[in-house]
Amino acid sequence: MRWVSDDRLKGRCIELVLAQAGSAFFSSALAGVILIAAFWVRVDRWVLAFWFFSYFFIASLRVWLAVVYRRAPESVNPDMWFAAYAACVFLSGFVWGVFLLLLSVNAEGAYAAVLMVTFTALLAAAVTAYSVSFPLYVCFSLPVVLPFLVSLLVVGLQTHGMVAAIILCWYLFMVSTARRFSQSAMRSLGYQYENVELVQELEAQNERAERLAGELLVLSNTDALTGLYNRRFFNTQIEKEWLRALRTGECLSVIIVDIDNFKGFNDSLGHLEGDRCIAGVAGVLKGAVREGTDFAVRYGGEEFALILANTSLGAALGLAERLRSGVEGLALPHPDSSVSKVVTASFGVAGCVPRVEDRLELFVDRADKALYRAKELGRNAVVSAG
Repeated sequence: MRWVSDDRLKGRCIELVLAQAGSAFFSSALAGVILIAAFWVRVDRWVLAFWFFSYFFIASLRVWLAVVYRRAPESVNPDMWFAAYAACVFLSGFVWGVFLLLLSVNAEGAYAAVLMVTFTALLAAAVTAYSVSFPLYVCFSLPVVLPFLVSLLVVGLQTHGMVAAIILCWYLFMVSTARRFSQSAMRSLGYQYENVELVQELEAQNERAERLAGELLVLSNTDALTGLYNRRFFNTQIEKEWLRALRTGECLSVIIVDIDNFKGFNDSLGHLEGDRCIAGVAGVLKGAVREGTDFAVRYGGEEFALILANTSLGAALGLAERLRSGVEGLALPHPDSSVSKVVTASFGVAGCVPRVEDRLELFVDRADKALYRAKELGRNAVVSAG
């Protein structure tokens, strides 16, 4: 199968050859039946019977090759398979060539006309039957034509020479047609595979683009220092959760967090320690939220926020108290705190079941005001908006 340079096309070519095998068999069988019927009384019946069984034996080999391939195409070497199939096609052509040569000896008048029509029709039908493979057409047609041409030329009569010339011209025309058909079929197959590759490449590019877009979206919504979501994400997500709670009738809670006396911490220990402090508090918040339903956000500077879906005010207060204790439990030294020797944080909590007449901005503002009341009460505290 060296005539197919691209290995990906070989399997498809074999499938097309097998798809045309049926038409090749039946067209040849029909031609054989016509000739047997026409020459039944003029040719030895043992000769006809021998041709008939020889042809069907070779046809059976082709069927067997087809079955072998279709049962396990991945285990078949396409080059070896095609070589075996081409050998069977060649034998079919040879049996036909010998048969036509024997019939031509007894062909006169109307019989000669039937023989010539069948002969030319056989070559023409083979163009369609083997259109995907020009080598197969040559394998079949050459042994059909050659014995007949040689016999005409050996006789040496002028009329026979003219017939031989006509047959040769017809055969060359059929060869040219078969070659064009084969080239067209291969180009069509090539275009199909190019289109498939193009579609696959576009799909891969779309997947890459979607993946990159997703990564960019995550980056645009993520705080670089803490790995928490940022204020931009908070503004978008709190609106989504508000609308969901409004639709489902579930409770929505928000916690606003602020590190106590953080400016003094930063001024005393420097920005590097300040960043470590922020990252440490962020770790406490991140470890406490439910993945997929709750969202921890760096609200800005030393401020944080938590969005708690389907969480009552009481549950949010309990979580805030655990977080307050967790931040204090980090035991980060704070040399300039008015509350403790370690870093602490204040928490403002708001929760409600949204109603149509309620406003999201006022809901968040209630949590913010609760935070400021916690600071007024001495910091390191949890206060509810009520």
